[in-house]
Amino acid sequence: MSGQVRWFMPLIIVLLLTTVGCSNDEQSQSTDTLEMIKVQLMVPDKVSIQDDVALQIKLTQGGQPVDDADHVQFQVWNEKDEPAAPAVDQGMMNPEDLEAQGAITAKSTGDGIYEADYAFEQAGVYVVQVHVTAGAMHAMPRTKVTVESASSN
Repeated sequence: MSGQVRWFMPLIIVLLLTTVGCSNDEQSQSTDTLEMIKVQLMVPDKVSIQDDVALQIKLTQGGQPVDDADHVQFQVWNEKDEPAAPAVDQGMMNPEDLEAQGAITAKSTGDGIYEADYAFEQAGVYVVQVHVTAGAMHAMPRTKVTVESASSN
């Protein structure tokens, strides 16, 4: 009987290692195939004071539009007044904190487009940053907008 046990033990060990190895390969393959979200900011380069401006993004993942993002919020500030970054121990700001700082929540209009209306009140150069959370992914692209008084157009 001890001869049979010696023969079965290596076989059982090989089968267990093969099963565990296959499971790990399947997990890493599924992680590798998860594509990042892509956020395309669609904000004009120049606007006039008090004009209603549509701040928009197009959100895609794997080339397909994403209409069910968890949160899409725009933050706007004069480039001279950049808001303080959150403390390292605070981590990423949650949607409620962003809203408390004046962020505007965007609405889905379909086909991966999210939009929020905004009117700039003073001339200057402004930063428009969007915070997008979709599943476990987060993106925060930004762009600049030059705001001119109505008479300079």
